[in-house]
Amino acid sequence: MRKFLFFLPLSLLAWEITVPSLVKAYKRGAYKRVCLQGYYIFDKLKKDENLLSMYAFSCLRSDYINRLAVPILILGKTPESRKNRSYFSLILAQKNLLISALADKEDFSNLKLPNTNHLISKVFNLYFQKKFKRVDNIYTAQEGNVTYEIWLEKTKGNYPYLVVEVEKEGKKRKHIYK
Repeated sequence: MRKFLFFLPLSLLAWEITVPSLVKAYKRGAYKRVCLQGYYIFDKLKKDENLLSMYAFSCLRSDYINRLAVPILILGKTPESRKNRSYFSLILAQKNLLISALADKEDFSNLKLPNTNHLISKVFNLYFQKKFKRVDNIYTAQEGNVTYEIWLEKTKGNYPYLVVEVEKEGKKRKHIYK
């Protein structure tokens, strides 16, 4: 066991994460990698709002939207970063409102929020337009040739989180938003 513990830190040192390597990964569309590895060099990324936005968009595109909370607090020096901050805040708020509506039967039907092209915004709007049908604890909506299913699951700590499954052209993709 001691050999394994000694080996692990050495293997992490060999896996050097640099800002240029993350920028390259982002340009290739390796968003999950940028989000996960960017966490380890966040102190470097937060010094430049373009890099911080790159990190936040990567986390958003790879369904790690809770990681948007810290960039939201930091972004704001430039018009572009304020726009990004608003976008990230909206999606995070929609996710949390949707969880409250499903878990606690809260009624937010009079709430008007802007639309985005993100999946969370899509299901948020469909839900509050009452286009979902509930069967047991799964809500299903059809829009064109796309079927959306949403439901809640719970973490080990008993916190609810949102699951969205999208079916299009016979292919299903599950998104988990903790």
